Amino acid sequence: MTPMIDVVFLLLVFFVCASVGQKPDSLLPAELLAGQTDTLVDLAEQKPKEWRSPEVRIYLDCDSEGQLMIQLNERPVSSAAELDRRLTQLAELDIGSKIIIGFDDAVAFQHFINTYDRCQALGFLSISLAVKAGQ
Repeated sequence: MTPMIDVVFLLLVFFVCASVGQKPDSLLPAELLAGQTDTLVDLAEQKPKEWRSPEVRIYLDCDSEGQLMIQLNERPVSSAAELDRRLTQLAELDIGSKIIIGFDDAVAFQHFINTYDRCQALGFLSISLAVKAGQ
């Protein structure tokens, strides 16, 4: 057993000493052949399209029973809480969206004020009031 241990240690010392002076392969310079990825067509530099924030239209109206009806981009919204949730999502995505709030004469002015205040609280940069033509 002792002679085998001596041989193992001798081989270990030999391999350690033999590998000290070598350079790792990753540091050796390598020449790559050109022509495989070159193209003959000159492509024009493409610029990304400019982002334009969307226009969001909110319209407040009342039905025949006096209940508030809300539309967001001509689509009905079930409640003021749902409108608030959608506006919050939009504010998280893009506060630069242009908000346009319109309302019918039958709507209590307080509903408009609440909607306007909520848009301001969410940080929208552009909030406008829509009026009917000829007024």
